Amino acid sequence: MTGGWQRVCRVEEIEDDQPVGRVVLGSDRVCVVARGDGEFVAMLDRCPHRDIALSGGVVKDGTLVCPGHFWRFDLATGERTDLPERGATVYRTRVVDGWVEADLPPPAPRRSIREWLLAEARSSDAAREA
Repeated sequence: MTGGWQRVCRVEEIEDDQPVGRVVLGSDRVCVVARGDGEFVAMLDRCPHRDIALSGGVVKDGTLVCPGHFWRFDLATGERTDLPERGATVYRTRVVDGWVEADLPPPAPRRSIREWLLAEARSSDAAREA
């Protein structure tokens, strides 16, 4: 996948108060939610706290509630409403020919676990020195 506008799901698949999660062309999972005003919200289908799929959550009054630990995310902005330190990653959406499309970023280059661990160690060292 190269990023850009990608089809996520058909409009008729999305029910009120029930997020839909899909894998889009080998990218991360994308969660789509109907806002209730005829608009749709697409976000990374992963809670920023833990690797829990937001698509298993519940939508109530314009807020998506994470099924794992009940963090609440505003559908308009992705911001966490109960404690705004971390928000969900929200993507722009549009509807084309009955499909909800999301403007997805290009996938991050794959790194080995060794490369990831070394990068994490470097960032931890830099944070301690600051």
